[in-house]
Amino acid sequence: MKIRTSILLAIVAAALMLAAPLAAQDYQMEQQAAPTEVSEQQLKQFAQAQVQISEIQQDFSARLQEVEDAERAHELQVQANEEMTEAVEEAGLDVQSFNEIAMAIQNNPELQQRLTAMFHEQQ
Repeated sequence: MKIRTSILLAIVAAALMLAAPLAAQDYQMEQQAAPTEVSEQQLKQFAQAQVQISEIQQDFSARLQEVEDAERAHELQVQANEEMTEAVEEAGLDVQSFNEIAMAIQNNPELQQRLTAMFHEQQ
């Protein structure tokens, strides 16, 4: 059970770390404050996207460790970013909304608990 909790916390941490790279992709968009209210549906969409993103990150992290060519590494990073964006969109969110929810989760312990509970229910 402790391992599952550790894995869930790692997923939440990865979600928060992902916000920065995806935000860079939409840097030209206007910055908006993170929503104070995140619906149950939005949180479910976020969780769904985050699971996919974690898998993509693991896959590409392993692939990047084997690459010595900087150009190939950059290509893999671009491909990973595209796949993560697709995962967010397939979950029913846009990148900006995903990032706003991630920031709201980071700043709101109650949202963090709701997300962790959601991950526990899925197992």
